Amino acid sequence: MNLNTIKNILSSGQIASDKVNPIINTITVEDLDSLNEIEKEALTELVNKMLSLIQDSASGAYLEDPEKAELLAQAML
Repeated sequence: MNLNTIKNILSSGQIASDKVNPIINTITVEDLDSLNEIEKEALTELVNKMLSLIQDSASGAYLEDPEKAELLAQAML
């Protein structure tokens, strides 16, 4: 998945569950500077929700790389 695809998904307002891990796995901290405010807000919400959901084993949420998600969350503060 390339950055333009990620930006389009983030700006659409609707992120399919099968896109969550590819987005988190692909985007880098350096890419954050190229996101507009809407995209940054969507990514922040997505990452924070996923980090919260994986704490609840009943949620069924799964992150392939939770450490990367944590890194992104910290970079977006």
